[in-house]
Amino acid sequence: MQNSLKKLWLALVLCLIPGLLLASSIKRADMGEITRDAQLVFEGRVIGTRVEQPPGERSIHTWVRFEVLDVVKGSYDKPVIELSFLGGTRGDLTVRVSDMQMPRMGEHGIYFVEDTQRRLVNPLVGWSQGHFLVNYDSKLQRQTITTLSGKVVRDIDTGARRSSLAELSQGIAYGVITDDQPKPQSIDPAGFKSLIRGMAQ
Repeated sequence: MQNSLKKLWLALVLCLIPGLLLASSIKRADMGEITRDAQLVFEGRVIGTRVEQPPGERSIHTWVRFEVLDVVKGSYDKPVIELSFLGGTRGDLTVRVSDMQMPRMGEHGIYFVEDTQRRLVNPLVGWSQGHFLVNYDSKLQRQTITTLSGKVVRDIDTGARRSSLAELSQGIAYGVITDDQPKPQSIDPAGFKSLIRGMAQ
C-alpha cells in the first residue's frame, strides 16, 4: 500500500512539473567511428521546425527540416530532409535533454546522421560529435568549419583512434584538431568534406 502511494505521489508530481529534463551520457568516439556509423552525411541548412506530441504521451519530438546542399556520404536524392530530436515545447510542457543542442533555424552545417528513418533521441552520430557548423569568417574572407562549441576545425587526423578506456564525450571526437580562432590554415567546407569522403571509402 505504501509503495502504491509513493508511485501515485511521484506520478502526480511529474504531471505538475511544466518542464522535464532528461539526463544523457554519450561516449567519446573518433572521427573514423563517427563517419563509419553514419548512414548519411550531408551539408545542409535548417529551414524549419515542427513539434509533435503523440496523443496520450508526455514525450515531445521536434522535427528539424533541412535543405540538403550536398551529400557527403550515403544516398539521398531529395532536396529536403526532416530529422526528429527528442524534446521541445508544446503548450505548457517543455522537455529538454541535457547536453543536447538541436540545430537552430538558419543554421548551416555538416551533419552525420545515424539513421534517416528511426525516431531517436538525437539522430546525429555521437550527438555534438557529429554536428559541425559552417561559418563565414570576415578576416579570412571565406567559410570555416567549427565544432558545435565554437572551436575552429584546423584539420582531421584520419588515423586517430579513441582510447581503449571508456571516456565520456566533451563534444569533440578524437582526431578533430581545433583552434580557438580562425587561422589561415583553418579547413574550409570543401577540404572537410574531402577528408570525410576519404574516410568513408
